Amino acid sequence: MKNLIIIGAIIMSALSCKKIEGPGGTSVIRGTVKGSSFSSGKHEVIQVICTAGIELEHGDYWILNTGDPLKQYYIYYSNPTWISNADPALQGRIGIMVSFNYSDSNTEIAENTQAAIAATTGTPFTSFVSNDIITLTENSFINIPDPDNGTTSFGIDVATQGKPEESTNGIPLANKRVYIIYGKNEFAANDVRTDEAGRFSFEGLQIGSYKVYVLSKDSLNEEVYFRIQHEVSIDAAKKIVETPTFNVQY
Repeated sequence: MKNLIIIGAIIMSALSCKKIEGPGGTSVIRGTVKGSSFSSGKHEVIQVICTAGIELEHGDYWILNTGDPLKQYYIYYSNPTWISNADPALQGRIGIMVSFNYSDSNTEIAENTQAAIAATTGTPFTSFVSNDIITLTENSFINIPDPDNGTTSFGIDVATQGKPEESTNGIPLANKRVYIIYGKNEFAANDVRTDEAGRFSFEGLQIGSYKVYVLSKDSLNEEVYFRIQHEVSIDAAKKIVETPTFNVQY
């Protein structure tokens, strides 16, 4: 009986001394998180709601901007019954003349205006007319200064704000959350944040196997995330293990 007690005590002592993955050790897992991103550009879309000719005056104009400082426009209206020059000659801008009659409908004014813009060489727009609405789309991905209805009573609105493409590649990600799974567990037991250089460190770990992961955005769907994970083994005390670099989309 005494021998059984001694053997049991030895077994209990051995079990109590057995170390498993997790805190309480002297080893460290470190690594770096870098990120890349891509944001698609948007074409600026402008909508111009035209009035009927009776609401225009000879010499009325509105302003149309682009991203090119050498291609800033004003569209002005000239009635052939007037002898005077309708062109307001706005400094630093290119004038586009639209001939009109007071009897023209709002649809006719829209059609004639769109045709005059399309016929002007170098205008960086594609355009079409639907009833009395002209839709102008800037050909490039750029945010341009808003148009202005000038002296007309046209309704002018930016339907879509232009935006250039934006991308980054392999920059260190600060304040990114990094997770660690101990041994054969299924879920993360701890997490840390990266510093300003994208570095992270899990301190005070025991000998054993670990999984370290970060979350990355899906490049096709910004609402979806997936894991980028590295498996790490610590085989000695006071050891520093460096993971491969985590490269994520953000």
